Formats: sequence, structure tokens, C-alpha cells
Amino acid sequence: MLGNEVAKGLIDLWRGKVALLLEMISFGLFFLVITFAQGKGSFHQVAVAPLLLGFVGYLFFHMQTNRLFWGLLGEIQSGTLEQMYLSPLPSWGLLLGLTVASIVEALITSVLMYLLIRLVVPVTIPLRLSALLPLILLVVGSVGYSLMVGGLTLRFKRLEILKELVQGVVFLFGGVFVPPSHMPQWMAIIARFLPITPGIAGLQQTLLAGSSLGALASDGTIFWLIGNALAYLGLGIIVFRCCEHMAKRLGTLGQY
Repeated sequence: MLGNEVAKGLIDLWRGKVALLLEMISFGLFFLVITFAQGKGSFHQVAVAPLLLGFVGYLFFHMQTNRLFWGLLGEIQSGTLEQMYLSPLPSWGLLLGLTVASIVEALITSVLMYLLIRLVVPVTIPLRLSALLPLILLVVGSVGYSLMVGGLTLRFKRLEILKELVQGVVFLFGGVFVPPSHMPQWMAIIARFLPITPGIAGLQQTLLAGSSLGALASDGTIFWLIGNALAYLGLGIIVFRCCEHMAKRLGTLGQY
């Protein structure tokens, strides 16, 4: 089941390779413009490295959420969603397959974007084992948010504008280009409760500052990171299941 969903997702990704390439080029150019402006006409590795980590983290969030959202919406529009629910497999299993597929696709595109930017900007980010936990929790937080969006899609269908609005808020407040510590207090409070901000901050501290997990635990950072990710995941599962149940009860599961 998981293999089928991942394979289907990768086939769709390959079929849309031209559009994906153009989107990645657009994202890459946008990142280069921002870093070029911040560097006042030049690229400095000390400044570019944290920006690149934040940007790639947001790109994963963007691609993973979009894949789950458009995957469900595509099933609804094509009239095949109800067939998925008539399968002998449990609905949560099908959702798990779609979620794993969205993670794999988002990871592939994020790595490709990182490599594409490195072709233009000479930046080196050291690999450290301690960064694995913040990376996993960033993925968990993103999945939790995407499940909320997916559940609301089953119930209300037309959520494209709302999804784009929330992604814009995450892009602005999520610590992508400016860490929460440098934001005004009211912005830092919002950033603290977004799904990817703690993960991005954890990656920057472990990969660039060389902080160990013990150091992150000593100041409480790691506990907030874990709590934030698990809260989003739990809330995402609850919202999805409730909206799924409502759509079934109202008979609107496959209507668009």
C-alpha cells in the first residue's frame, strides 16, 4: 500500500517535471534575490547558510502540504475518492500512504533545491547527527498541519485561498529569513507557535552553531520542539478524522 502510493506520487512528480523545474527555478531565483539584497551586492557564507536552511525547511513544508492537499482534491475532482473509501483497506491506511508519498516527494524537491542553490552560491553546511531529531520533528510538524488542511478539504473542498494565506503567514513569521529572536515581540510570539519555526531553529543551532542535543535540552529548546511537533500531529489527526466523519455523515465525501 505504501509502496503503491509512493510510486504513484513519484510517477505524477515525473510527469510534471517541467512545471516542477520551473517552480524550483522561480524559488531559487527568489532566494538568490533576497540573499543578494541582504548581502548588499554579494553573497557571504556566514549569512547565506542560515537563510538557506530556513528556506529549504519552508520549501519542504510548502511542497509536502501542497502534495497532500492537491492529492486529496484531485481524488475528489476525479470522483475516485469514494472508491478509495470502498477499498478493503482502512481509510487511515490510505491516508498514511498519501502522507508518506508527500514526504518523499517534498524531501526530493528540497534536496534538489539545496543542490541547485549550491551551484550558484558557494555555501557549505556541515552534516551532524544531532540535527536528525530537529529534522524529524520539522517533518512531523509539517505533516500535522497538512492533515488539518486535508481534513478541512474533505469537508469544505474549496480551500485554496486559505491554504495560500496560511503558507504566506508561515513564510513571513516562520523564521525563514529572520530568526524569532530578531523579530518584534508580537511577531516572535506568533512564530513560536507555527509548525516549522522550532524545527528550523533547531537545525540552525545543531548544524551551524554546533549545539548538541544536550545543550538544546538544557535551555528547554528541544522540549518545546518536541511538544510543538507532537501537538500539531495530534491536532492534525483529530481534525482530519472529525472532518472525514462529518463528510461521510453528510454524504459529501466525493462531491466537489
